[in-house]
Amino acid sequence: MHSMILVRASSLLLALAALPSIAVAQRVARDTARVAPLVVTATRSPLSAERTPATVTVLTGAQLRAEGITTVSEALRQVPGLSLAQTGSYGGATSLFIRGGESRFTKVLIDGVPVNEAGGGFDFSALTTDNIERIEIVRGAASVLYGSDAMAGVVQLFTRRGATGTRGELSARGGSFGSYDVDGAVRGSGEAVDYSLAGARHRTQGFQAFNSGFRDDVASALVGFARGAADGRVSLRYRDAEFHYPTDGSGLVVDSNAVRRESRLAAGLDGGYRLTRALEMRVALASNDVHGVSDNQPDSRGDSTGYYYTSADRSRRRSGDLRFTLDLPAATRLSLGGTVERQWQEAGTVSNFGNTPRSSHARRTSAAYAQVLLAPADAYTITLGGRYEHNERFGDFATWRAAGSVSPAAGTRLHASLGTAFREPSFLENFGCCGFVHGNPDLKPEHALSVDAGIEQDLAPWATVGATVFNNSFRDLIDYQYAPSGPDYRNVARTRTRGVEVQGRAQLPAGMHADAAFTYLDARVVDPGTGTTATALFVRGARLLRRPVHTMNAGLGYRATRGGVDVRALRVGTREDNYFAPDFKASHVTLPPYTRVDLSGELTLVPAVAHREVVATLRVENALDASYTEVAGANYDFRQGALPSTGYRAAPRRVLGGLRVAF
Repeated sequence: MHSMILVRASSLLLALAALPSIAVAQRVARDTARVAPLVVTATRSPLSAERTPATVTVLTGAQLRAEGITTVSEALRQVPGLSLAQTGSYGGATSLFIRGGESRFTKVLIDGVPVNEAGGGFDFSALTTDNIERIEIVRGAASVLYGSDAMAGVVQLFTRRGATGTRGELSARGGSFGSYDVDGAVRGSGEAVDYSLAGARHRTQGFQAFNSGFRDDVASALVGFARGAADGRVSLRYRDAEFHYPTDGSGLVVDSNAVRRESRLAAGLDGGYRLTRALEMRVALASNDVHGVSDNQPDSRGDSTGYYYTSADRSRRRSGDLRFTLDLPAATRLSLGGTVERQWQEAGTVSNFGNTPRSSHARRTSAAYAQVLLAPADAYTITLGGRYEHNERFGDFATWRAAGSVSPAAGTRLHASLGTAFREPSFLENFGCCGFVHGNPDLKPEHALSVDAGIEQDLAPWATVGATVFNNSFRDLIDYQYAPSGPDYRNVARTRTRGVEVQGRAQLPAGMHADAAFTYLDARVVDPGTGTTATALFVRGARLLRRPVHTMNAGLGYRATRGGVDVRALRVGTREDNYFAPDFKASHVTLPPYTRVDLSGELTLVPAVAHREVVATLRVENALDASYTEVAGANYDFRQGALPSTGYRAAPRRVLGGLRVAF
């Protein structure tokens, strides 16, 4: 039945989109012309993706809008080497693992502004694609340019820029589980200034029996100017979210009023001045503020069981970066820079078991870095870089990286990189919290040694395939074990991740396009942590938790003058996890594989004239209504692979339809 629905919906959209007659020759010429995007994140200098020495994937905002994808986490599932795990309903905590590294090993930037928590953590649950021009994903060690947290890779979002004149856009859609998305934007540019202003509101009641609503309001702005030898850009992104969660620590749906509210403001200023024809100076200022409250009161009047609390936390990151770039002979560019950053965090809890005084901690970091970029036209690209970091907590730390790309023949590109990276301890690991967790001020940073090598081959002007092998060694990992009279955190564990990423894309005749990505991952513990049980975080020889051995993503689409259709399938293999039962007993389990299929389509109702058009949109998530879970939780029979009716089950089928108006 589900397959029939999918087939009929696809057939209807294809038929409507193909109504106008289009010359096949013109369509093939349009589809096969492919220009490699410019990548900034890999080297902090604009460079064609086909010549970037790092392993990079670029997801365009136009592509994501065509597929109806509104969250960054869903977009990242298309990228080889990446896997994600979400706890339950929409808005549930979502972790990203790049090449098997810990979720805290990814640096996340929005227009150059770091938005990670101090110590690397980042929850992708409420990061949306609103007003996004593109997303750049760099895989591999990147601490030379980005400092702490960039152990396994970097994810950077770029806001859409204004175009000539003034243009506007409104869109709205709604559907299953009381879900709706509304957004609007105005963009434009003048002689020396361009701007982009946007706002969005996302709502859903969720699919749990009760208390699983999710709200996410987003506002963003980007204003730029260029005059003579000077240029600058100011970016703002504000988010206010509210997530209701009925699950307890085991995944049982038992709580009627637990809620997490959070607001974030990321602001950045990037300005440059060309001192001479060969020398440029750039200054970047960044600020990220987070304020969160977790509230769980008695479920009913007179309820005296359980633990009731209100926890509030605030954090702030302020940083400044000064960089000089010198263009030398032989297409060589030398970059010299320095960074200073101050981090601050405050937290406290009021509960029926007693109140925890608010604790406040701060720390400073300074760094100097250098990079040489050698990029002669159409020959090869080489980067060599180093960074020296001083942190007032862990002292001094140095990282380095070397990478290269070469084209030995037309249509063939080889690339490789070797480098180190580090992650500073979090505030919790350094300072502890709430009288129950004892921090360790003597912790060293976690560090990594990463190597990868790959090949890309053009099969024709319209098709490309590639493969990359990688190997990462993560050392001095920080593990937790409760110690009544001493610190709970210690640098003890070591893990190793290795594997292969294979991907391909093609622009086919008659408006068709296709892409596919496959990842094999072997992620294991080499040296154990402090725990000795089978459910400890680091057990010698065990696979790392929630990392699938095999992952495959494939998409097939059709584009015509009136619209198009896209179908995307995700296959995730078995994953290891720890299951914590309601009676507090823990067991090690294997989560079964699953396949999810998404369908999206667009149909132009009013053809574009002078940038004005009206488009109908459709998105069907989990179109075949597959039942699966990404996190071990209660009410799941792991031996039989039975689906949970509650707990951390993943979202069932959701249908969303709407309109997009451009003017």
